Amino acid sequence: MYYISSEFGVHYHLNHVYKIRKQLGFSWITSRSKHPKQPLQSQEAFKKLPTGNEPSHIGTLTS
Repeated sequence: MYYISSEFGVHYHLNHVYKIRKQLGFSWITSRSKHPKQPLQSQEAFKKLPTGNEPSHIGTLTS
């Protein structure tokens, strides 16, 4: 709320901010939580796996 009023000079109630966001077609996205006991090595190994969606990996995965 402070950001909107300081950046744009207008004051909105929080409920109205949610309505504006919906009208613009935006949605609320949050990050996935990580299990506290998950080893860091597993996280790093998973990040390195290709998903097939990257332009550099198109056609490199076999079915």
